Amino acid sequence: MHYSIDNYKFNRISCMKVLVVDDEKLARKRILQILQHAKDIELHEASSGTEAVSNIESLHPDILFLDIKMTDFSGFEVLKKIEKSIIPVTIFVTAYDDYAIKAFEIQAVDYVLKPYKKNRVFDALARAIQKIEIKQKSNHYDEMHSKLVQLFQHLDDTKKTEESYLDKIVLKVGKKYVFARTKDIKYITSSAYYAELFMKDGKKHLYRTSMTALMERLNPDSFLRLNRSTIVRIHQIKEVISEGYGDYCVVMKDDTKLNVSKSYRTSVIQRLNLRKP
Repeated sequence: MHYSIDNYKFNRISCMKVLVVDDEKLARKRILQILQHAKDIELHEASSGTEAVSNIESLHPDILFLDIKMTDFSGFEVLKKIEKSIIPVTIFVTAYDDYAIKAFEIQAVDYVLKPYKKNRVFDALARAIQKIEIKQKSNHYDEMHSKLVQLFQHLDDTKKTEESYLDKIVLKVGKKYVFARTKDIKYITSSAYYAELFMKDGKKHLYRTSMTALMERLNPDSFLRLNRSTIVRIHQIKEVISEGYGDYCVVMKDDTKLNVSKSYRTSVIQRLNLRKP
């Protein structure tokens, strides 16, 4: 169901305090401009995580529009600093990627994506109002706090997992050490006891490791193994060619063609969402 301003009805609450927290002034003002058209809403704003904590403790807002990524500390850290009994109904405002959005949806925690759209902000506000009107019971804060704790844990675990993957590879070239960023890799092939890294700038580097050991350190969301001797960065794939009889060939953006072996065919098909012929 989609809500407009006319849908708002306040049967048990005559006026609600809404705090908008975002360290980007234009983004914060945009939400405030949208919300100012709502009736029976008392608007407040905060331009940092520190100010948000202070305002929540002093104002006790009913609803919180909270930016996740701020310069002093995150929106998650804001809520962790607040006594759970005064945590408002929280709507995260975010430009986060898919993994965070999925986490919000799993825990039924509301969010609004940047750039903001009026209908989406109204929808989130209406749902927050309904939560307050329907769930003004002693277990309301415990339930919401439990959801937030699970959300924080999920995001922390995901972040730790991502940080365990290689962001850069340190290579010794003569007397110098070269740092090759994994995001700049096009594809990797095996060369005897070395992995040969083909970079976006056209350079090649040798790295002494096995392909299996290297693949374990690369983010599987970004890299895909085609055969025993080839790993590719998924974003560098231009197209996949079906060559008949279940055989596939991957064409990279630099037009390099790389074969998919039968032992890796199923995983490649699934990862790239290809349909079997």
